[in-house]
Amino acid sequence: MVNWKHQVRIKHLFTEKEDWVSVDKSMCAIADILDSEPSFISFDTTKFRQIPKGDDFFGPIDYANKLLAKMYDFADSRRIWIA
Repeated sequence: MVNWKHQVRIKHLFTEKEDWVSVDKSMCAIADILDSEPSFISFDTTKFRQIPKGDDFFGPIDYANKLLAKMYDFADSRRIWIA
């Protein structure tokens, strides 16, 4: 069983919508929380604030999901629980 060192509450900021406005707003709100958390001090949230509008092949939700995967990898490697 993993012994988590920290907990960061951001899941309430996730959106189920896939339009650019909703995804951009959600990712900016997540970045605000991560930037205020000492446990994420070395995590770069710049791209969280620059979600592209995308095209027919790669939408804003795809880009956001890749960034969230990197966030989870960072959190797991530092034993940070994402709630």
